[in-house]
Amino acid sequence: MPEQWPENPIYSPETEYKPNLLKLSDEEKSAINAITLGIEEVDESVREMAVSDVIRTLENGHPLNKVIVSKEGEVAAYLAFEDFLPREAYIKYFGTNGQLGRNFFREIPAFFEYAKQHGYTKLNFHGWNKRLNHILERLGFTRLRTDSMGEFSVDFYEKMLTAEKTAEEVGREREHAFEQKYLAKIRNDYEQTLNTFSEEMRAEKEQTIDDAFRFLSTRLQNTDGFDFNQRAEAILKLKLARYFQNNEAINLNTIYDAVIETPRFLQCDKGSLFHLFEIHQQKTLEKIAENRKKRAEMDGKERFNPYEALFTTKSGHYYLARLLNMPHLEEESNYMNHCVGTSDSYVNQMKRGDIEILSFRTVPPVNSEHGISNMKVDVPIITIEYNLRTKTIEQMKKYDDGYLQPSDPYYDDVVDALEKMRSTETDTGDLRDFKKISDSELSAIPVPEYCVLTKNGEADFRDFDPESGEFILKIGEMPILPETPKTDVAKIVRIMEGIKVGEDQIALNQEEILKTTKLYIGPLFPEIFQKYPNIDNIFTSFPEGKIRRAEDGIGGKSKDTLKQELKEKKINIGSFAEDMIESQEFTTQENREQITTIRLKVRDLGFSNGATTEEIYNKATEFGLELCPAELALHRRLADENQAMNDWYVVAMKPISGRDGGPDVFNLNRNSDGLWLDNHWANSTNPWDSGRGFLFRLRKDS
Repeated sequence: MPEQWPENPIYSPETEYKPNLLKLSDEEKSAINAITLGIEEVDESVREMAVSDVIRTLENGHPLNKVIVSKEGEVAAYLAFEDFLPREAYIKYFGTNGQLGRNFFREIPAFFEYAKQHGYTKLNFHGWNKRLNHILERLGFTRLRTDSMGEFSVDFYEKMLTAEKTAEEVGREREHAFEQKYLAKIRNDYEQTLNTFSEEMRAEKEQTIDDAFRFLSTRLQNTDGFDFNQRAEAILKLKLARYFQNNEAINLNTIYDAVIETPRFLQCDKGSLFHLFEIHQQKTLEKIAENRKKRAEMDGKERFNPYEALFTTKSGHYYLARLLNMPHLEEESNYMNHCVGTSDSYVNQMKRGDIEILSFRTVPPVNSEHGISNMKVDVPIITIEYNLRTKTIEQMKKYDDGYLQPSDPYYDDVVDALEKMRSTETDTGDLRDFKKISDSELSAIPVPEYCVLTKNGEADFRDFDPESGEFILKIGEMPILPETPKTDVAKIVRIMEGIKVGEDQIALNQEEILKTTKLYIGPLFPEIFQKYPNIDNIFTSFPEGKIRRAEDGIGGKSKDTLKQELKEKKINIGSFAEDMIESQEFTTQENREQITTIRLKVRDLGFSNGATTEEIYNKATEFGLELCPAELALHRRLADENQAMNDWYVVAMKPISGRDGGPDVFNLNRNSDGLWLDNHWANSTNPWDSGRGFLFRLRKDS
């Protein structure tokens, strides 16, 4: 129960330490809340945030906590404390309704002695109430600094009761303690957020959050000038968890750009990713408007370097151009209302030779006197991102990120441009004979199952000749089932994967496998890779269940040599991955050796709902697979230069204790910043979703 206002000092001497176990009634809590909300000198939003925490702090058992009632028996004031460092009492909250009936501040000296008697050497507080700050300064409190707390700046005060440590030592300890307390709160909030997911969805959601966090944290850690500290890490993970409470997917590249634009977003747990997206969208529009203004202010003397015009389409009304520099990208953004020219991301990839940005545009009228360099009207219709390494068209966007549709008046010309593009050459002399257009970019063009869409329209796959060289725009889904005729299987795999096999070389179950079998579609079975080395192509399901077999070299190079080669190839190494390489657990073998590796997904091992690291490793042994030596990750990273965009897979290996407490394994990924060697947490009970990729070593026949 609270104390009655005594005639003697509020803090009177005691002979022994006693925790002050206050248990407040609902009526008393209501009165305390009213006092807190009524402190007009403190910002209203701060008061509202503090309300529930005041009660919790008063009931935490701190020996200096006090709730004081007036002579009339009503709660009139409170003092709430919390210890962040041993022997330092932090005055977390003080409030009064002004009805104490006596001068509290005259009792401060007695309070100092009381605190010393309980072993405290310092008192400190953050001064949210400027009037109170001035009073306490006169009573010996000194302002040490101004702290940033979320969206606010607040002064920090200290009173030394007994001399002990230097101010610098105390400052470091205190800042660390406050930070750890805050981080503990954020991590607790994260766990509480995970608890909102249903039991059957939690593992999948947690994996999605973890994947997004790994992608973003790796990029942020390697962004020059961006302070991605422990606080930012914890807040990012919390905000991702909150986002995935109501969403299934997220654009990670957009989040990265938005966070770089607004770094303070990761210094406070307030604010959602939705709000961040809104800010980013507004800034993008502002940049586009600024670029348009600059363009409008040109006096005619300045001009951009001309685009590289590749060719004109069959109608003569459109042409395909290659954009060459940042001004080109900025102009494209102005017209198209998208982000290709609002950050350095795309132009940096162009400089590295990773991508080209192409623009499908209207053919402008030409001033015959000055030629094509003096175009009067040149309007972009579709912006195309072409990945030079993987020969994939990653993006095809109309105005405002729209997708190509058959009803577009320029549809036939776009198809013609894509076909002609494949016969043009890049700066290195390679043909732009792209192998694929990302499925998302053609989502507005429906194609029925077992059909092929060409420039001449839809055709049943049985009527299409894959040897004709006819340009394919999109292929409908073509699932292969155990009962699918072998004739159809041979045709489907030729169209979709470019695999040439005869009907007698196909097996759709284990019993059909012969020494002549070249293609197997079906579940894996024990020792499949050792027993049937003649099978060139294995799919657990078609086409998503493709098993990738490769020959990799290990050994013969020190870790310093491998790191230097990675650096020379401009391959990114995550800071956690670098720690793993420097660990005593990471070794390289002296002798060079060729090994066979198998890359598959968790579901290929039979885990349709995902599995733990231990379950995956144990199951893999049944199929003749074993763990890879850790050094393979570095050799494979150097060799796998054409990894698909946004693809990543884990190296199945004995985990190495990482900076974050481990156990970590290497993962290899590619994003808009290039190729990465990174890490991934792999506790034996860590859940992986069914689509996660793993790289194993094929066990040799004994």
